[in-house]
Amino acid sequence: MAAINEQFSDNPMYNIFGTVTGTVTCTQFPSGSAKLLRFKADPDNEGNFLLGAFGSGEGCVWPMAAGDDTGWIAPPTFDYNLAGLQNYTHQNLSGTSDYLYWWIQK
Repeated sequence: MAAINEQFSDNPMYNIFGTVTGTVTCTQFPSGSAKLLRFKADPDNEGNFLLGAFGSGEGCVWPMAAGDDTGWIAPPTFDYNLAGLQNYTHQNLSGTSDYLYWWIQK
């Protein structure tokens, strides 16, 4: 009999978590292939984090206030080997006092 996580697509095989701190410039996230990913701003952040799509030319444009959560996002590519965290950018002018958490499901 197959395990629960093998039967349901909303329960992938494993999770990877990480944290980034504020940066003055729009910065690319580290590499990490993913089927789904999610971002959450720390509830104690003083400023807004800005998210962006790497290579879009628009920069970091989507604001995330303290405690905001994006919900699950499917990476913007059909090639699983290229899909992932590295397709996104982040910025927060507070320096290192604010945090943004990321969660990858593979």
